[in-house]
Amino acid sequence: MENAVSRPALSVNRVSHFVRYWWQRLLHNLPQKFLALLLAFALWFVATEDRRASIQQNFNVAVDVRDTTGGSEKRAVSGLNPASVIVTLSGSRQRLAALNASDIQAFVDITDLPDGEFSRTVRVVGPDATRSLKVAPTVAQGRIDAELSRTQPVILSVTAPPSDSVPRYVLAPRQVTVSGPSQVVGTVERVITEPVTLSQGNQTEARLLALDAKGKTVDVRLTPSSITVDRIDSGNLPIRSVPVRLSGVPSNLSVLSSNVEPSTVRLIGPAETLARISSVTASVVYRPGTFSAQPSLVLPDGVRALDRVTVQLTVAAK
Repeated sequence: MENAVSRPALSVNRVSHFVRYWWQRLLHNLPQKFLALLLAFALWFVATEDRRASIQQNFNVAVDVRDTTGGSEKRAVSGLNPASVIVTLSGSRQRLAALNASDIQAFVDITDLPDGEFSRTVRVVGPDATRSLKVAPTVAQGRIDAELSRTQPVILSVTAPPSDSVPRYVLAPRQVTVSGPSQVVGTVERVITEPVTLSQGNQTEARLLALDAKGKTVDVRLTPSSITVDRIDSGNLPIRSVPVRLSGVPSNLSVLSSNVEPSTVRLIGPAETLARISSVTASVVYRPGTFSAQPSLVLPDGVRALDRVTVQLTVAAK
């Protein structure tokens, strides 16, 4: 019984001794310890000041158009100017270094505006822990129009084929949908592929371009934006290059100068017929003066030319 009483007393003494020991250790040189802690905090504060400092940074951000106007008619915007703005954000160096332009929203809201020209203030929404200071320019302009969609055939554009073959291609799909503001869609004359270089039996994905009458790219939406091109010809077809000769000149006229471009043409047809052809005749309608023409070629049955001939002539009367 005596041992049972003495053991708890001994345990309490040990705990008391432990607490008293560490309390004395804590109070030992307390001013020096407190000064060391303040010094460490000051060093940390100075070392991290650059990270906490607020800086400014510019971002080139694309301008978006928001339109929540109700109604059954779809609307589109053309001629948005500017298409992007410079946004100045402030924030910590570490925060701004982690940002991309795509993390920032710059937009104009055209909800309930009537069709036609518009001018609206560009609004900016920056990411968390940043503040938008400035946007330049502050106003974006454009035109609201009814959206138009129409189908358009695709024209294949290829690099010059080899002279000993006639390539054949299959396009999928052969038509695409052109969508955008009605005035812009109306300027699209043709939809072509980017130039394709494809060997026999191969396939590629070709991006599409919408062009106007002058061959300039038109900013519209193409669905799909690319097509699949298959080259399906196999083997080489009989082709022969022969010189071009001009047809006879009437007796009352004289040719002062002539230029044939190209001077040789590629012919395709049965091998036996091609072997007998040494040249082809370009049938020209002569008249006094200086002029250019695209004459027809006199060819045997079953033979066709792969090149178009142009002649420049200066003709005088005798």
